[in-house]
Amino acid sequence: MYCVKPREVTRRSALVTSEDQALDDLLFAWFCWEAQYSGEKWYSNRDTTCGGSASSRQWMSTDDIHEASVDAWQMQQVAAAMEAISGDHALAIRVECRNRRGPGVWRNPRAGLRQPLAYAAAKVAIRPWIVKFGVEY
Repeated sequence: MYCVKPREVTRRSALVTSEDQALDDLLFAWFCWEAQYSGEKWYSNRDTTCGGSASSRQWMSTDDIHEASVDAWQMQQVAAAMEAISGDHALAIRVECRNRRGPGVWRNPRAGLRQPLAYAAAKVAIRPWIVKFGVEY
């Protein structure tokens, strides 16, 4: 059938099954990024003998350099969104991500058995902040 204005076809990524899964992946990426950083003076999470060493970016492609800078910006925005939500919601997100990263032995003392519901409420609370800060997921 011919029409003057063709239909707009919106295609979703084949790698993401739902918007909630994309938000889960973004929060987990933020948690892993945050776990690598230690802001305490004199208490680094890296070996001090090689603390100043860094690999040259000359072998990286322009796309890799750009992607790394975009990822770093996104993680900073997610960190700002985490600071904007309540402590209970932030705790629910951190417990869920910690359980995704390793053995699922971490428990939320504030939520107890309602941890899945607390995590769902935390995702609802953080979603507007992430959108406000301009992060696309």
